[in-house]
Amino acid sequence: MILAKVNDAAVALEQAFLRTTPPNKSKRMSEEAWQKSLKQFHQEAKAIRQNFSLGFFARAKVAYLLQQRLISAGIGADTVRKVIFALVLNSFSGDA
Repeated sequence: MILAKVNDAAVALEQAFLRTTPPNKSKRMSEEAWQKSLKQFHQEAKAIRQNFSLGFFARAKVAYLLQQRLISAGIGADTVRKVIFALVLNSFSGDA
C-alpha cells in the first residue's frame, strides 16, 4: 500500500513537472520562464504531497523516484538535480 502510494505520487509529480515546463527542449528557457515554471510545479507538488499524505521517509523515496523518472524522460542530470533540490526545499519540507 505504501509503496503504491509512493510510486503514484512520483508519477503525479513527473506529470506535473512535464506539464508545467515548456515542451520545446531544444530552446533554452529564459530565467523568468524557468522560475515561473518552477513556481507552478512547486504549487502542484505541495498539493500532491498533501493529497498523498506523504510522511518524511515517503517524501524522500518520492524525490528519489522522481529523480530517476525525470532522467529516464531525457531531462538533463544537472537540471534534474536542481529541480529535486528545489522541490525538497520548497514543497517537501515542513510538516504541513
